[in-house]
Amino acid sequence: MAASGLNASTYDREGRSHIAALADYAMHLMEQMKYINEHSFNNFQMKIGLNMGPVVAGVIGARKPQYDIWGNTVNVSSRMDSTGVPDRIQVTTDLYQVLAAKGY
Repeated sequence: MAASGLNASTYDREGRSHIAALADYAMHLMEQMKYINEHSFNNFQMKIGLNMGPVVAGVIGARKPQYDIWGNTVNVSSRMDSTGVPDRIQVTTDLYQVLAAKGY
């Protein structure tokens, strides 16, 4: 799981550059997977789901603390990933509109 724009220094309310950065990251991951497959004679596949919206974040666990995020935004991304098409990046309508306005 990857998240972008979680704090004031990375969240760009006006330009939404953090969303473009997340989309760029997803596309680079797909390119790297293709490279790995070409050079290792494997056929790994990856599915990516992207969504935008509010999340709740915090540290959980007493013995092995971990930082995690929760919420409907995360749940929808997870469902998009699990039901998506291999080797494709699936996005919600809201995210598509932001990315389309940026020329994606």
